[in-house]
Amino acid sequence: MNRPSKVNLVYVASIGRSGTTLLESMLGAHSQMATIGELHCWPHELMEGGRLPTGTGKMITEDPFWLEMAERANPLQQPHPQIHHLRESHDAGRTLRPSRLADFTERALPGDVAAKIDQYARNNEVIYRTFLDLVGEATGTRPSWIVDASKDPYRLAWLVRSNRFNVKVLHVVKNPNGFIYSVTKPHIHTDDFAGPRRLFWTIRQAGAWSVRNHLISMLDTNHLNDSDYTLLRYEDLALDPTEIFKQTCSLIGVPFEAEAVENFRTGSPFALAGNPMRQRSGGIRLDEKWRHELPTSSRLITEAITSVNASRYGY
Repeated sequence: MNRPSKVNLVYVASIGRSGTTLLESMLGAHSQMATIGELHCWPHELMEGGRLPTGTGKMITEDPFWLEMAERANPLQQPHPQIHHLRESHDAGRTLRPSRLADFTERALPGDVAAKIDQYARNNEVIYRTFLDLVGEATGTRPSWIVDASKDPYRLAWLVRSNRFNVKVLHVVKNPNGFIYSVTKPHIHTDDFAGPRRLFWTIRQAGAWSVRNHLISMLDTNHLNDSDYTLLRYEDLALDPTEIFKQTCSLIGVPFEAEAVENFRTGSPFALAGNPMRQRSGGIRLDEKWRHELPTSSRLITEAITSVNASRYGY
């Protein structure tokens, strides 16, 4: 009996608040792709009774598509390690996992680890195939590619090293100052104690920006071919979405569709969790409020912590 062909997987790799939802929505608006959103959040959504709306604006407890997904491929009923194995909570997974750093090197992994990776990948494969089947039933056309916007580098490493998928990695980066502004702006102009909190989160998140992006780059160096990886800067995407999307389609191997750029807000009808910008209106514009609102102290700390990686990505 022939083994089914590998699932075609586009993985959006990044740290949050870097423009990934914009890219993911464009991909989902393409006729040959469907985005599943942040899949590794699904088990947490089920355990917590729904926290973030799907692409339809409904919670998973009332979205017919995701109710059917749970009937056919409930992630909480799969063997361990389940798909949220590397996602400790709905909000986030750990940034630094010393025991998992070997996954990003060229080193062969111990047999027990390889077995865990394979089971983890099998669980994801079942869900991916079920999703593609259901999208086909809902739309009349089964997509050729599934887009997973989970972003997490550890999850990506296990999916890549399982060798069960035809993976194309879109590594999205944002100017670290812009990223820091987005995660610390609640502490910039608030109460008298905002300063210490802002500096704490600046240090912590600048470190996270460096670690997560570095791990994705390590995986590219050691486990991906040039034809399977591309670096996309948020600023380039926002300034010239048509050209960047053309390049992205070329990497994936699908024809460019201008309608996907124009109609990006319609591109996530089945997506799970993720940024609420999916439910907003309006076009694409570059947001760089950080240039005049980010305090100098935050900027200096950010640039000191991220300088090596930032220069690698052209910042």
